[in-house]
Amino acid sequence: MFFGAAHFLCVIVTLTAAVVFFTDQSRLASQLLLGGMAASVATWLLSFIKRRGVYCPLCKGTPLVNSGARPHVKARRIPPFNHGTTAMFSLLACQRFRCMYCGENFDLMKPSNRILYGDDTEPSATVHPVAR
Repeated sequence: MFFGAAHFLCVIVTLTAAVVFFTDQSRLASQLLLGGMAASVATWLLSFIKRRGVYCPLCKGTPLVNSGARPHVKARRIPPFNHGTTAMFSLLACQRFRCMYCGENFDLMKPSNRILYGDDTEPSATVHPVAR
């Protein structure tokens, strides 16, 4: 999530630098625009590599990267963005996400039963979905 947040901040910097460049055609504005674009590309690449390693605890899909598979009926997305980007925004904003493949809600702030009750009382060691 760190690299994803860094990428979103770099995109904001690049857009701001583009506006400054088109209003004031100075050397500093052009350097800021080029630096912002380079940083956006670098952070996107790092973010993409890291997001490919995140798996849904229930279905073992990659909910932060769209693979081209058909999303679940319950999967949510913010209309200009895809399901993976929407899951990243949700994780950044409220530490929850809905898997686009199995449709389950997951809350990262909710302690698991393994932590609450110990290892021997929980039937499985998976992260539990959020209660509806």
